[in-house]
Amino acid sequence: MSIPAPENMKVILATDCGSTTSKARFFMKIGNEFRYVASGEAPTTVEAPYEDVTVGVRNAIREVEELTGYRLLGDDAILPATVAGAGVDIYVTTSSAGGGLQMTVVGVVRNMTAESAE
Repeated sequence: MSIPAPENMKVILATDCGSTTSKARFFMKIGNEFRYVASGEAPTTVEAPYEDVTVGVRNAIREVEELTGYRLLGDDAILPATVAGAGVDIYVTTSSAGGGLQMTVVGVVRNMTAESAE
């Protein structure tokens, strides 16, 4: 799947994993501008019993779905914007939690990937 040209992008989903709260922010293109539409929040699930930060992120995204009626998640994966009225063109995520965050960095250009990982 390829990234759509900027002029064809219509939906952006951004999430953040905090120490206690995971947040989802939903933006849609209205006219020629992106507008904030809705937010969802859920407890971060990095600790037991879940020990999986994606559970909290998905719960925050589900709250956005409930507030907007717009489908963002498929079978526990974020849907690409391939169907009218569902999915996202761009998904970004951050971590504002203190302490270490275990992650994997994958890229095409070794030097750029290593630099980004630092």
